[in-house]
Amino acid sequence: MFAIIDSRSSKQAINRLKDYVTSVYTFQTDGITGDSISGHPDIFLYQDKDHLIVAPNAPVDLFKFLDNNNIAYIKGSRDVGHEIANNVQYNCLSTPQFLFRKAGYTDSAILEVNKEKEFVQLPQAYTRCSLVHLCSDNYLTSDRGIEKALLHKRLSCFYFNPDEIIINDHKNGFIGGSVGIQGKRFFFNGNVELHKDGPRLKEHLIDLDFEIVNLSDEHLYDGGCIFFV
Repeated sequence: MFAIIDSRSSKQAINRLKDYVTSVYTFQTDGITGDSISGHPDIFLYQDKDHLIVAPNAPVDLFKFLDNNNIAYIKGSRDVGHEIANNVQYNCLSTPQFLFRKAGYTDSAILEVNKEKEFVQLPQAYTRCSLVHLCSDNYLTSDRGIEKALLHKRLSCFYFNPDEIIINDHKNGFIGGSVGIQGKRFFFNGNVELHKDGPRLKEHLIDLDFEIVNLSDEHLYDGGCIFFV
């Protein structure tokens, strides 16, 4: 098992993550997209249970990392860029039943592998940043519009206030970008207990049989998700 994480995550978080995987790839780009998301894997990667789809202009070193470790992937059709129209096309969320996204942005490779699933329209184009599938019909979000859409589908949704989630160049980040899930381990890029909603979320996750791993002793950092491949 390998992990991919924003290179700007704290050294403590990266080092602790190494205790759980064979190797960690620290993700970074320069000049491809906006600075705040330039190190975010979820801008360049899409992942579901069976597929890993990678933007064609992702770092060459990332492709070498995947190839050297025999990690299967599909190249997407569209490059990531600076505008919202070309930096959210891989930032969607899939479950065995649903594909969550905002219509009009998603890369064709993702649509192809999800063509048998029900499409759920969301108001937030940065879907994976803002939404986490926990298990079964249980979800976690930091976006009120997404919460409303999921409750309309009669799905269980835990709302987590995005205040105090750190991200470069913006007031706050998103909960989806601050976490990663590997099996029944739930990883936080930071310490969820420092957040005002942390104790409630911790209790909720324990009730769902998750083991909680706080990767650092700092406030949550939105680094574009932690991917396990």
